Amino acid sequence: MPAARPDPVRDPVFAACVVVLRRNLPFTLAGMLLTMALVIAALQDVVPHAQLAWWALGNLALSALRWHAMRRFRPVEGEPGINDNPRVRRWRRITLVGVLASGLAWGLPTAYWLQHVPLPHQMFLIIALLTMGTGAIYAYCIDLPVLYSFLLPYFLPMLLMLTALDQTLLTVMGVAGLLYLAVSLTFAHRMHRTQLDSLSLRFENLDLLQRLQNEKMAAERSDLAKSRFLAAASHDLRQPVHALSLFVGVLKGHALPAQSRQLVDSISRAVQALGGLFDGLLNLSRLDAGVVRPQVQPVAIADVLDRLHHEFAPQAQAKSLRLRLRPLAATVSSDPALLDRILRNLIHNAIHHTERGGVLVGCRRDGDALRVEVWDSGPGIPLHEQERVFWEFHQLGNPERDRGKGLGLGLAIVQRTARLLGHPLGLRSWPGRGTVFSLTLPLADPQAQAPAQADEPQPAALPTHGREPLVLVIEDDVQSRLGLQLLLEGWGYRVLAAGSVDELLLQTAQDMDRVSLIISDYRLREHQTGIDAIKRLHEEYNDEAIPALLVSGDTDPQRLAEVAEHGWPMQNKPVDPDRLRSTIARLLA
Repeated sequence: MPAARPDPVRDPVFAACVVVLRRNLPFTLAGMLLTMALVIAALQDVVPHAQLAWWALGNLALSALRWHAMRRFRPVEGEPGINDNPRVRRWRRITLVGVLASGLAWGLPTAYWLQHVPLPHQMFLIIALLTMGTGAIYAYCIDLPVLYSFLLPYFLPMLLMLTALDQTLLTVMGVAGLLYLAVSLTFAHRMHRTQLDSLSLRFENLDLLQRLQNEKMAAERSDLAKSRFLAAASHDLRQPVHALSLFVGVLKGHALPAQSRQLVDSISRAVQALGGLFDGLLNLSRLDAGVVRPQVQPVAIADVLDRLHHEFAPQAQAKSLRLRLRPLAATVSSDPALLDRILRNLIHNAIHHTERGGVLVGCRRDGDALRVEVWDSGPGIPLHEQERVFWEFHQLGNPERDRGKGLGLGLAIVQRTARLLGHPLGLRSWPGRGTVFSLTLPLADPQAQAPAQADEPQPAALPTHGREPLVLVIEDDVQSRLGLQLLLEGWGYRVLAAGSVDELLLQTAQDMDRVSLIISDYRLREHQTGIDAIKRLHEEYNDEAIPALLVSGDTDPQRLAEVAEHGWPMQNKPVDPDRLRSTIARLLA
């Protein structure tokens, strides 16, 4: 079955045609009045003045009515509801009546006058009518019913009168005029089709653009929903894993039989694996949230690569692979920590996916930039997978989702980190032969000196004399609170722990010791946050200098951005006991 034609009332092309008619009307009326003035000037000596006056008054009145209707109809093309606006339909009906009346007002009087005026005046009338009729074709071809409503009553009376006269010349001109009218209407149909096709294409493009915008918004909403789902899911999963990590830390601080020590170490490795997954999600959320702000500075690329070579050489040797380094004595502009993360991921992936041969890390100068390349002799990446490898959780050759083969987050983090730094990331691969990842870095000023690397913080020494430092802990999860309290007490701190600030203040009311540190979970009861808790405790003790540490299981980008604004350090659940101990050492130093 043929496709149903769109309802002209709701067809946007139809509405656009009416808008074009309205836009052309001032020029049409101006041309008509100018031609009327010329006709009156030419015929004033051969046509009774009363006839010319009544004809002029009739045309002026009709033009005034059409102008008034045009002024009342002021559509804005593309405005909401214009396609089914009653004003559009009403004004088009008025236009049809107006052009029909105009055609009759011109066609009938001029056909009558042709019988009574001399030949020169007949020639003038014919030329004047043909000229104005040609202009009407251009003005009205956008709407064929309007065009026919004007041209037929405008031309036919004159042309039929010419063919009926006894003069051969006028008869020939009448026949030629009919042929001209037929050719002009054919041409008008082609112009009409061209303009409709143009309008249709325009609205199709607008509709396509709208659909693309809607799909983009839907994709953004889906991505935001995914981030929120991951944030909620990871928070709920982090809580028990966090408590387990704390209890494992407590157990590792006790003397245990060899068999029990082996069991605790196995549990610790399992907790670390879960922590790696959560950290990957957190890194993606931090990049999406925009809370990672690069600290660009001169970086000696040879020092970075040398440190990574020493770190990964044992892993390569364990797989009987050669890890070769070809650095250059160059200084680049980058964030050293983020650059280290990118190169660490690329080298780890290269070693992980290579079974024979080796891995080469080299540098090439490229104008005012330096390109760091990581080559491997692994299985390569098929062309159709080279874009997907940067997707979250997408892995090649791991349909069983073996945790030992990774999580599928490394390259996603690499790509977003490189984009954040403005370092172009490249990928070339030859299936069965190997892969090369490249990272292009801007060269720094040759006179610039790379800052010395700070030493890693050492674990806090246990208090050996005097009263133990007092640590306040706010954690609404009972198991996590107990685990953190036992861990801190095992390190020699005195701990007051509670599920809320109000409960904690009841305990501190009888304790006049100075608070050394506040540790709070981020998400607390009754929509309270750790930020609120820390601020309130600072007010209660009238001391904003009390160090504070946040612990969070959230990966929601908005929450991460909020924490970053206040500048307090934050540990992510599940907390690594050694890292927690180093952070406390730095805060209490």
